[in-house]
Amino acid sequence: MPSRRAPKLGASSAEYIFLDVVAYSERTIEAQAGIIQTLNSIVRQSVGKLRLSSEEVIYIPTGDGICIALLDVSDPPDIQIKVALEILKRLHNYNKRTKDDELTFLVRVGINSNRDNVIIDINGRPNVSGDGINMCARIMNKADGGQILVGDSVFGNLRKRKEYVSAFRYHPAVEVKHGVLLNIYQFIREGIPSLDVSIPKAFRSAVEAKAQAGARGFSRSDLRARGLRLKVEIGPADAEARWANIIGAELRKPLRVTALIDTGASVTVINPQVAITCGLRQVGQAAVSTTGNVTHVPEYVGRIAFPDLPLQARDPVRLVACSLPGPDFSCLIGRDILGEWKLTYDGKTGDVDIRE
Repeated sequence: MPSRRAPKLGASSAEYIFLDVVAYSERTIEAQAGIIQTLNSIVRQSVGKLRLSSEEVIYIPTGDGICIALLDVSDPPDIQIKVALEILKRLHNYNKRTKDDELTFLVRVGINSNRDNVIIDINGRPNVSGDGINMCARIMNKADGGQILVGDSVFGNLRKRKEYVSAFRYHPAVEVKHGVLLNIYQFIREGIPSLDVSIPKAFRSAVEAKAQAGARGFSRSDLRARGLRLKVEIGPADAEARWANIIGAELRKPLRVTALIDTGASVTVINPQVAITCGLRQVGQAAVSTTGNVTHVPEYVGRIAFPDLPLQARDPVRLVACSLPGPDFSCLIGRDILGEWKLTYDGKTGDVDIRE
């Protein structure tokens, strides 16, 4: 039987799963009561599946939702994601079974972690106070129904693990309250029917504006004069970061350089100095053919991101190192990456659109 002891008071490492019901205020009073009762049941069943003791869990009602605080729970390290996914799965199944549309509902989920204080609140019950729970609520507020958003602390821990290497979409720092900026990451693992992986409405306008700005940035005169260029960030692959974390080594930070799109290149190429500056790991040699001559050059593995465009980073990616002819670019984006994109050039307007 799980322990019935109350959580210990004082500072505690807390994982928060904050969720609320979408469009709750638009329901009738009777429906609201039924929905909260159903949500409470789903949450307790979901947490119960992880077999946590009562001293490790605090449930905090929020009116139209609930915050789950998991105290000093580090095994498994992704327990917060597991709880959130279990809640979404059970809610998805409930909605499929429920014939009354007034009683079907969605929740949005925010996840964060921090070292906060366990206290006794005015009702004499255990509660939590601190920045972690406050930030979690603000992260959740940027999500739509069926979506999971996480903060920096959670992302920083999970991104080093194999199953989460490509499981998140980064949304740039956003102001949530009183000038506070937050980096927010969306959990987007494919193949989960209950999970919405579309871009949240709160970020769509920013992403669209960014894409339009990127397209407008490529003018016809630029294309004619110097080809299609974009900014990229090159650094060690996530697998290297995980290994460095295990052995306590420090990796070099990613380097931002200018890249040229080259439809004639079969692979992505970088200047040798970029590989040295970024501390990339050499994995072999590649044969490069130029004007009929074949030379062998170093081949590295790394990560390449596109900070000015709404495109997924490529990780791991093969990077061939050889001297490039242009003084104003240090990377050639080849067909290995272009094959994942749809690139459209409007010759009349000079606009360029790049999408995945």
